Amino acid sequence: MPPEIEACLPARLHPVSRMFLEAFLKGSITQEEFLWAFHLPNSDYLPVADCIVKALSSLPTANPTLHL
Repeated sequence: MPPEIEACLPARLHPVSRMFLEAFLKGSITQEEFLWAFHLPNSDYLPVADCIVKALSSLPTANPTLHL
């Protein structure tokens, strides 16, 4: 996982949120699906999801399979 994304994450990420993050990074779900689902176990994760999307969009070698 890129350090830019790791910097956004809390010390202990809820397993369900991790599942959605991994699916998003693999390109299995869209950005919209990620933003909808990532925070479901913990509403404090709303800014974390925004941070992840911003971090991914700033990476020079963003994964072309991601639905940004």
